[in-house]
Amino acid sequence: MKDEKLNDVVLENVSGGISKEKALAEALKHAGLSRDQIDFVKRVEADWEHGRKVYEIKFYQGNMEYEYEVDAENGRILKADRDWD
Repeated sequence: MKDEKLNDVVLENVSGGISKEKALAEALKHAGLSRDQIDFVKRVEADWEHGRKVYEIKFYQGNMEYEYEVDAENGRILKADRDWD
């Protein structure tokens, strides 16, 4: 548990890059949706993937679940998936 807390602090203190809000906006843009069109956002979390900071994002619209991985440095979509929930 202590390592997880340390990792969260390190992730939050990485300078530069985009905010959680900008990462979510990029994911919504990629999905062709606006914030008003989705039912709820389940997760927007910073994480490390392959040596870089990314945002893991999950949101729902109707019965559709959207999952994204967004590069926290430049906002580029690294992974996108949608599936019926």
